[in-house]
Amino acid sequence: MQEQPSVTYEVAGAIAWIRLNRPKALNAVNADLRDALLAALKKAERDPAVKVVLLGAVGRAFCAGADLMEGKPEDHTVEEELLEGYRPVLEKITRMPQPVIGVAPGVAAGVGAAILMSCDLVMMAEQARIYMAFSAIGLVPDGGATWLLYQHLGYQRAFELIVEGGSLDAQACLAAGIANKMIAGDELEAAAEAWATELAKRSALASAEAKKLLRAAATSTLAQAIESETVAQQLCMDSDESRAAIAEFKNRSAGK
Repeated sequence: MQEQPSVTYEVAGAIAWIRLNRPKALNAVNADLRDALLAALKKAERDPAVKVVLLGAVGRAFCAGADLMEGKPEDHTVEEELLEGYRPVLEKITRMPQPVIGVAPGVAAGVGAAILMSCDLVMMAEQARIYMAFSAIGLVPDGGATWLLYQHLGYQRAFELIVEGGSLDAQACLAAGIANKMIAGDELEAAAEAWATELAKRSALASAEAKKLLRAAATSTLAQAIESETVAQQLCMDSDESRAAIAEFKNRSAGK
């Protein structure tokens, strides 16, 4: 029997669905899943028809983190795995022009939480949660999780979550701004598709530029942000899509 792919990819209209597909392992990340996820993200990025990417999972979990049962080659190092294996995936999510919506049906633990929090928008099922499991096995968060948690929670709350090996349920994630929406589990994927469909109607260029600006905001000065916005605004206003939309707005305002 043919083995199932560790990541599935499908496109419907302007929406690409990417799903982690190791449900028996709670979608724990091994080298095969990591490589397949990066390939799927690159495929969506290259497709001019794709306006929004949904990153979800098959089964009851979003991702249980790194697969600790995976065998490693003798010359394996943690640095190599994190910098050459995980970083390209996380950077692709944050740098590709399309909005990426993380869709979590259940727990996102360890590096799985980092992947989810790296998405531009996050939807969580009511039963979903983020779990910082690292301290229980004598490790620290990775995949940028410390930076992401600090951005949302501030130092004390992030440190408490990390050193206690705690978790945040979907309601707490919603309150902290980690999640944008909390949805009943059986309605999650339909709600995600509906949201993605609405976002796909917006200007792809404007969405891409807004994403780029906000991703840079954390390390930019106000002056730098104003300059970057000016360049992006000119780019958008010079586009045929914006010109047509502005002309339509003027016609409506004039009662034509």
